[in-house]
Amino acid sequence: MQFKHLTQEEIQQMTFDWRYRGFTKFKLLTEEECDEINEKLDILRKNRNLSSSEWGEWDPYMYPHKESNLVESLFSHPKLIEAMEFLMGGELVGMQTWAYFKPPGQLGRDQHQNAFYTGCGHNEIINTALALDNHDEENGAVWAYEGSHNLGILPIEIDEERTKTNPKNWRNERGKPCIMPEGHNFFKNPGILQKGEVSLLHSHCVHGSEPNNSTRFRRSLLGGYLKKGATFKQGNHMKREPIDVYELRNKHWNK
Repeated sequence: MQFKHLTQEEIQQMTFDWRYRGFTKFKLLTEEECDEINEKLDILRKNRNLSSSEWGEWDPYMYPHKESNLVESLFSHPKLIEAMEFLMGGELVGMQTWAYFKPPGQLGRDQHQNAFYTGCGHNEIINTALALDNHDEENGAVWAYEGSHNLGILPIEIDEERTKTNPKNWRNERGKPCIMPEGHNFFKNPGILQKGEVSLLHSHCVHGSEPNNSTRFRRSLLGGYLKKGATFKQGNHMKREPIDVYELRNKHWNK
């Protein structure tokens, strides 16, 4: 594979991370570029909340790329596409975008595997999270169990009381954690990201987040990508449809 956007150092780190950790990260944007995205997402959020009472003030925003050329261009960023082609060993299709705002005091998400919800095979989907603020333990960064991507799909347990803390339109945030193997010794990586870094998460890696106990936001722009030809579940909530990221890349980056 010929690389145009990844450095040799990034490739070596990604190779190690994907084999032994189940997630990796690299620098994608400047802080100033992140500020521009935050401004755009905040406008979309405010307009949504003014036009409908269906959403809570800080509920995640589904498919912002449909309403913003800036977000659409980031979803098809050449460096992201190149990295995921390398990690999944082939071409890919886009699946979904959404934005998290996570203001101070907001609860986290219970541990889970993305493959449980998408129904894909091993290493057939990658979720990306672009840090639009600094992410750390204090403001509820996404942690992950290193090496847990080698597990199969884990069962979940339902906590009816905890499910009541979910936003109205986001039913899977809390109360449905996956059950880790008894006596496991996977290291819990705190998932620290600097503003402008992007993390890439393996389909089967167990991850979650804690409450935002800081006075800062922990904003992020998320994307989901599927290996071309793999099967997936549309989902009752997200209603996923394939997105041609190569067409979007040509639209935004090949000028």
